[in-house]
Amino acid sequence: MCDKCENTLRGWIHDYPIWIHALREFLDSTAHYGGHQPGRVNLPSAPTPIRLSVVDHLQEIEDAVTALWCRLYAPPAMPWATSIAVPPIVDKLKACWSCQRLNRLPDIGLIWHDWQRLARKTMSIIDVPPSRHGIGRCLNPLCGVELSAEVGAVSVDCPVCGNTYRVVDVRLGFLRECIESGRAFTAGECAELLRECGFQCNANTIRSWRKRGRLQPAGENEKGRPLYRLSDVHRQVLRRDSI
Repeated sequence: MCDKCENTLRGWIHDYPIWIHALREFLDSTAHYGGHQPGRVNLPSAPTPIRLSVVDHLQEIEDAVTALWCRLYAPPAMPWATSIAVPPIVDKLKACWSCQRLNRLPDIGLIWHDWQRLARKTMSIIDVPPSRHGIGRCLNPLCGVELSAEVGAVSVDCPVCGNTYRVVDVRLGFLRECIESGRAFTAGECAELLRECGFQCNANTIRSWRKRGRLQPAGENEKGRPLYRLSDVHRQVLRRDSI
């Protein structure tokens, strides 16, 4: 293994204690990349829901670390018979990172690729760029997976079916889905979605329609802000533009 690949592998192993700490924070299913949901309340009688995919990934990391540690240090098959304590995962990582035999393992190439895949999966959980945001579902009727794109992106590739779409078309599909399902949003959210789809609309206009009796809220969110059905707002926008 070349020096560059060895340094990369040792870098992953060295950084994993910090990454594991971050993964444990993301066990909370209400955590997101800007912190926790501001309106979330933890009741003492109900556990906070967890991300099972993160639980599985943490177990996958521990299995990989244990396998590498066993390869490098060959502990006895029955440590309880020799009173040798198995160290915690952080100590195993430190031992693997500092071991001089790491680059001399006969299957180090396979190990490198396994850790590359592991590191990519970890970073996809804890290091999603904050500029990415959900834009709607894949337009392929046989797919329908949720798509996300960077702010200002023109096109987006579906990671499942491989098709490429214009972001505006995906947003229009999401707009149509919200209108047909009767979903409701705040005035600001309605205005933002409509603007992304090419309509002229702002939150103040929506609020003025409410004051004039042309629009009625469908409810309130957890902060007490009125929610408006997107179909009602869209209808008012079309009516205004047709005059």
